[in-house]
Amino acid sequence: MKIAIFCSSRNVIPSFKTGGTEQPIFYLARGLSQKGHRVTLYAAHGSKIPNVKIKEISPFATCVKQKHLNIQERIASFYDLTALSDFFKKDAQNFDIVQFNSYIFYEILPFIKFSEIPVIIRINYPHHLIYPYIKNHLKKIKNVYYLPISNFIKTIMPDVPYLKPIYPAVDLNDFKFCPKPDNYLLFMGRICSNKGTHLAIKVAQKTKRKLILAGRIDEQPPQEYFQKFIKPHIDNKNIIYLGEVNYKNKIKLYQKALATLFPIQEDEGFGNIQIESMACGTPVIAFDKAACSEAIKDQKSGFLVKDGNVSAMVKAVKLTHKINRQEVRKWTEDNFSLEQYINQHEQIYKSILWH
Repeated sequence: MKIAIFCSSRNVIPSFKTGGTEQPIFYLARGLSQKGHRVTLYAAHGSKIPNVKIKEISPFATCVKQKHLNIQERIASFYDLTALSDFFKKDAQNFDIVQFNSYIFYEILPFIKFSEIPVIIRINYPHHLIYPYIKNHLKKIKNVYYLPISNFIKTIMPDVPYLKPIYPAVDLNDFKFCPKPDNYLLFMGRICSNKGTHLAIKVAQKTKRKLILAGRIDEQPPQEYFQKFIKPHIDNKNIIYLGEVNYKNKIKLYQKALATLFPIQEDEGFGNIQIESMACGTPVIAFDKAACSEAIKDQKSGFLVKDGNVSAMVKAVKLTHKINRQEVRKWTEDNFSLEQYINQHEQIYKSILWH
């Protein structure tokens, strides 16, 4: 098959940093290419995958920091929309199928009517604020297939003709199992209120365990959340902040952690951090909200505790020794392997093209 995978000018593929949608896109493009499909990736300047043709959306990655966030968004939107227009005018007829993976999933919709090529739109995030205003339009567009990242997404935007969800995957060859951890807790991901970084600190303090924080500060200056709720607790002894770490270092952090804390405060579509941690045998302790119950098997690969209940998360940390790390790894192998991930996508493409 000739497959076009479209993402945003924001996304350098792969990023090989803390998290984001870039890694699953890398896995998908690489995996489909390895199975003999002709894959072209439309992505930000600097993207590179062996045996995958890259079409750069923009002359620079539009995730460059700007003083005002809305300016950054407008720059990215300009290049993304221009690339989509050019694609459907010039390139679409050269492909069998398109998969669109941008954060703003609906950006592609106005262009689809200019081509008969089937389009799969990956829904990575719930868009509950805009959904009521566009839901009727979503039903009218033909030749579009909505692929949710989880069943939870379907509850946020329920009236969309969805395909069966495909969960993200983790490269089990990279995220190797570690049977003997150290004694620290880990928080991996963006440092922001939506991720609950401040709650991870509370859990660590109440359990009297060292906490390592790894991730970029997800704020524009003056970084009020970080300055008020995070920085005062960082002493580089009990609470350690490493900043955003690279691919190899984040794996090492997962492997040696006693447990990874996932106290999210937002309706996250899935959360790759959970499966990356579990691949290393490290259980995840998360609030039971959003899609966490689809990632974690309670009391087997980690613990799901009542949403917002820090005391319950503290109790779960004290029970971590009861979790068999080999079973944590096995859960990930059985449910989030790259082989499953690529095969599921391939089967969807075939069913659409050859139904």
